[in-house]
Amino acid sequence: MSKIKSLDILFIFFIFIVLCLGTWQITRLHFKNNLIINLENNLKKSSVSFNESINKEYTKVLLNKKNLDSKLFLYHLHKGEIGFKVIIPYEVNSSQVVLVDKGWVKKDKINLLKKTLFDNEVVEGYTKKIQKKNLFTPDNNIKEDFLYSVEIVSLQKSLNKNVYPLLIIQTSKTSKDIIPNNYEIRLSNNHLQYAITWYALALVTIIFFLYYRKKV
Repeated sequence: MSKIKSLDILFIFFIFIVLCLGTWQITRLHFKNNLIINLENNLKKSSVSFNESINKEYTKVLLNKKNLDSKLFLYHLHKGEIGFKVIIPYEVNSSQVVLVDKGWVKKDKINLLKKTLFDNEVVEGYTKKIQKKNLFTPDNNIKEDFLYSVEIVSLQKSLNKNVYPLLIIQTSKTSKDIIPNNYEIRLSNNHLQYAITWYALALVTIIFFLYYRKKV
């Protein structure tokens, strides 16, 4: 019987680590599936009146507040077409605003939307985290009317108000020029693919290790 060498130990250790990573991805898969089910159940509940104490995503809310005379247009693709998300700040109180994503608009409708008033409009939708700027997102240009990302700090300075940490995704109908949002859970859930990849790598390594051991 051949002796176990340091290279054998390295192989065994590598296989063990890869199997652990695959198992961890399966655990994450079950956790993410349960999380998505819970969030979907939240969206089936009745809407509650919006207040500052709400701190969970995908909570259905009703908002009946005054909107500020300000509109943000965020670059956004819709079915492959370039357009904009229309985001409007609403007053929560004298020192705080909440941002409402009212939906998507075509580029050629922007000038019309700039003149549109949204007075006395009750907003129905759900809460969502404000997406942070990633490495591939261009910086906002203060000379342009359009944004690539919502930058909370700069927005608070320009509005001279605090910004509520959750965005309201409006699902109720608004201007005829705006395509409304749908209720949808936007969580990446690729853990099954990752688990298969790790287990496949472990299997290939085991086969190679057995072949190597047979040769020595």
